[in-house]
Amino acid sequence: TSTRDVTSPVRERAAEGRALPDDVTSADYSRSGLAAYGSGNLASAEAKLKAAVEGDRENAEMLNNLGQVLVRAGKAREAIAYFDRAIAASPDKWAYRFNRARAFAELKDWSQAIDGYTDAVRLLPDDYATHFNLARAREASGDLNRAIDSYAKAAELAPGQGEFQLWYGRALDQAGRRQD
Repeated sequence: TSTRDVTSPVRERAAEGRALPDDVTSADYSRSGLAAYGSGNLASAEAKLKAAVEGDRENAEMLNNLGQVLVRAGKAREAIAYFDRAIAASPDKWAYRFNRARAFAELKDWSQAIDGYTDAVRLLPDDYATHFNLARAREASGDLNRAIDSYAKAAELAPGQGEFQLWYGRALDQAGRRQD
């Protein structure tokens, strides 16, 4: 079996409870999946990363990588299950919680997105991108005052990011708080 034709042989082996081919490891599929992702071939990346996950079902990093590919491919709902598995395997990993929250944001499930970004902030409190995404989710959910707090934190953590200042200022205007 070559790494170019991974989907059916690996799925057949998994369905039959057989291991991956001796000459191809789960890590091989993962590497080739990431290479396909890097070149923009999402379909190939998805197939190869699914093969990798089938060969190593508890590898949190592979699960997370597959979830990211699925989100980029417009399959956020499917991605959430992989992020959940990555989080179960490694609950204190910020990136897995952030990526899961981003998938919920893609689905406009603001409550779940806010919960996920809040968990990510707990794990990495000085990450400006997490605060910014939390602010956007809060604003989209209608919680403008808490969004303003999160925009302020993002702007404080990354003063050179003009975009954060603009979003913060716009939210203040929207709330009628120009003096702030």
